[in-house]
Amino acid sequence: MPHFDVFGMGNSLIDIQAFVDESFLASIGVDKGIMHLIDEERSRSILNRLKNIPTEMLPGGSCANTMSTIAFSGGRPLYTGIVADDEYGGTYEEKLTQQGVKTLTKWMKSGLTGSSIILTTPDAERTMNTHLGVCREFKKHDIDLDLLKESQVFYLTGYMWDTQEQKDTAIYAMEQAKRFGLKVSFDIADPFLVERNRGEFPAIIKEYVDILFGNAQEMMMLTDIESPLEAGKELQKSCEIAAVKIGKEGSYVITDMVEKVDAFPVSAVDSTGAGDSYAGGFLYAYCQGKPLAQCARFANYIASQIVTVKGLGFHLLNQEVIQKNLDIC
Repeated sequence: MPHFDVFGMGNSLIDIQAFVDESFLASIGVDKGIMHLIDEERSRSILNRLKNIPTEMLPGGSCANTMSTIAFSGGRPLYTGIVADDEYGGTYEEKLTQQGVKTLTKWMKSGLTGSSIILTTPDAERTMNTHLGVCREFKKHDIDLDLLKESQVFYLTGYMWDTQEQKDTAIYAMEQAKRFGLKVSFDIADPFLVERNRGEFPAIIKEYVDILFGNAQEMMMLTDIESPLEAGKELQKSCEIAAVKIGKEGSYVITDMVEKVDAFPVSAVDSTGAGDSYAGGFLYAYCQGKPLAQCARFANYIASQIVTVKGLGFHLLNQEVIQKNLDIC
């Protein structure tokens, strides 16, 4: 039996979260609802504009959020990434470990730990401004193959497709995961990434991916098909399972058949981490051997709970109740 449910590899980012109105976004010149890659100077500029607005720091990055969800659900995740030997790096590892995630952290003596300034507007939409810092320095030899071998699923996201070295590392990791007999799960993660990697993602999915996650917009952009369901069906031809997130309507789980799984209606406060939590809930249930429709129901459920609190606020949720809902879903 594998020692770990899911081995996740991603960009280690400290999330700096703030609630703002739309005029603030306009004042700093960013489009709402997507991820913007920024440099250190731009990051400092935005933080300076936030100096009179309350902020909260949490360990983030899409992959780490998913691993935290798996741990919160009762699973055994492992996360690997890179941070700098600075204040953010120490905070990152400490808080992620406190959330129950086994961490394999590489430390860089120079550079800055990556960060993502997450601006949430009253409609609960989040806009990310990400400075990758030393994340770009994660290399093939930083992957612990012995622990990868002891895992059931390997998980990564499209955010690893920034530099050529990151791409090479991601592909190497997927190759090794397949060699060891793991399932490979890939989350497209952001429409911005589809725009940048439209020519690469379909080939990656076909070559390596078993379980694919994406929201309606990402799936449609990647296929040039205007129906989320039909786009998901097209991409599923290249993998085993395609899970299409369709917001308040729930999700589709597509194999050689299609199952529509309804969402859980809630009053959303903050959409930060909703998609990451969906993937975490799905993979947790999958590793417990649950039927795919039940995996999607639990994924919908835990994502619905996350959006009712600010940030990825697991400490604000009732862990016992959520874990019991795996069998109810």
